[in-house]
Amino acid sequence: MSVPDPPEASASPSDRQTPDPQPPDPPANGAPGAGEQAVYRWSPRTRRTVAMFIAILAGLVLWGAREIVGPFVWAGIFAYVFNPAVNGLVRLARVPRPAAVAIFYALGIGLLTLLGFLIIPRVVDELNRLTTELPSIVAEVEAALPSELLGQPLVVQDVIDGLTAGATSMLTDASQAVSAFRSAFNLLIHGVLAIVAAGYLLLAGPELFRGLLERIPPGPRAETEELIGRINSVLGGFIRGEIILVVIMSVTTFIGLSIIGIPFAVILAIATGFLELIPVFGPIMAAIPPIGLALVTANNFGWPGWVAGVVVAVMYTVLRQLEDYFVIPNVVGRVVRVHPLIALFAIFAGLQIWGITGMVIALPVAGVARVLLSYAYRRTVTSPRRP
Repeated sequence: MSVPDPPEASASPSDRQTPDPQPPDPPANGAPGAGEQAVYRWSPRTRRTVAMFIAILAGLVLWGAREIVGPFVWAGIFAYVFNPAVNGLVRLARVPRPAAVAIFYALGIGLLTLLGFLIIPRVVDELNRLTTELPSIVAEVEAALPSELLGQPLVVQDVIDGLTAGATSMLTDASQAVSAFRSAFNLLIHGVLAIVAAGYLLLAGPELFRGLLERIPPGPRAETEELIGRINSVLGGFIRGEIILVVIMSVTTFIGLSIIGIPFAVILAIATGFLELIPVFGPIMAAIPPIGLALVTANNFGWPGWVAGVVVAVMYTVLRQLEDYFVIPNVVGRVVRVHPLIALFAIFAGLQIWGITGMVIALPVAGVARVLLSYAYRRTVTSPRRP
């Protein structure tokens, strides 16, 4: 008779094997699981509608506040131009960015104050002389010109008298004086606002840019950053190049006119520098007043008027050629890189669309368009197709 095996001893709690936990079943129909918060995403159509509504609302706000948009635009331009200088100061001096911005503002204010002491008294003196000598200059110009032009009487003094009468009536009219005071006050307020806003942009600009980039998905982020960098190279190089161009033309013109002995050299040199911002027509407009003054005023060499006029015309022509063949290609053209024919078309298209302002911004707009079209071409034509 066989003896049955003894029953197995009951396993202790520590010896019992518990089944492996199974992952919870995925929620059906996209419903949130346990511990998850429901996230409802808009459809593409809803996103487009909301984006269009926000764009329209932003446009209406900007249009309603257009009177104060200008200072912020100038603040953006100022911060955009001088941001590399602040970055260089942070890198070289190893100071925090707020300290670098404060140092930059202090240096800028000091430089402007120094230039004011050196230039403003000379400009005021020349303006006073111009006011005093204008009648005699007009008389000499009128005597040098023919009495008729294309069969019509040409009387320069009548034109000057008309302009003078209009200016006098504007200054003597009380309402016009109040309006002029209000405009000057608004200009001062806008200038202070632009300087303050530019300071904030110089302080927070890099953080704002990084914040915008972080909102772009990781995939296209690097490509977007590269595209923005290329546009920044075009715009920043153009603006800084134009500033260098204005300084070079103003200084060289002042030196040349002072050597020849043309009066009002400071005013004419400053006007020449800023008129260089207007393509094609700006240099021509800048050369007319000094040539006219050379014809009717004395000079340091005792030349006849026509000789001095020819010398001034040659000087402006030489400076223009140096600008076209050396300054613009090496300072502006290197970053814009627009074919001369396209540049000419862009200049006149800007004139047709937006007047003088359109002419001034035509080249940087053409440069940015070149960058965007090149990017679109690579993405749509030369990029390999995905399977």
